[in-house]
Amino acid sequence: MSQQPWQDRPPPPEDRPPSGRPPPGSEQPTRADGSSGYPPPPPQGRPSETPQPGTAPQPGSWPPPPGAQQQPGPYTPPGSYPPGYGTPQQQPYYGVPPPRPASHLVWSIISIILFWPLGIAAVIFASQVNSKYEMGDYAGAADSSSKARLFSLISTIIAVLGIVLFIVFAALTASWWSDYNPGNGY
Repeated sequence: MSQQPWQDRPPPPEDRPPSGRPPPGSEQPTRADGSSGYPPPPPQGRPSETPQPGTAPQPGSWPPPPGAQQQPGPYTPPGSYPPGYGTPQQQPYYGVPPPRPASHLVWSIISIILFWPLGIAAVIFASQVNSKYEMGDYAGAADSSSKARLFSLISTIIAVLGIVLFIVFAALTASWWSDYNPGNGY
């Protein structure tokens, strides 16, 4: 077994406790050239070791390499957003609020009878108008009102076109029936 020249040297006198003997485990090896036995500090730049799971990266640290799996962040309760991630931003409104937009709820309910796929969408948007207005989201209330009106209008137009096509088809069928079936033949 070979020993390095610095391993059998005692620590310098200024590092020894007053008793003359260093406490166990606190001996600092020194090399023959007088430098300490510790390795040099890691170079500045990219961290030499990966952070422990569950710890946040320190400011100024490098991002993980591409393809590395991200560690989950702190727990966020349901229904809330972490700061800066998709939180709804509303501009403060000063002064008198705009008038409440029409909800078109009655027309939306009638449009369910006329053409139900668009009628359901119209009822959903019509039901959002009042709650958005009460929360102070005036632009969202106006947007929901216009969408409810649009879906109700399209549903009504489709229903009117369907009724017109039904009347035309019924008239053509009656005309065809009378042309090719002139009666009992007597």
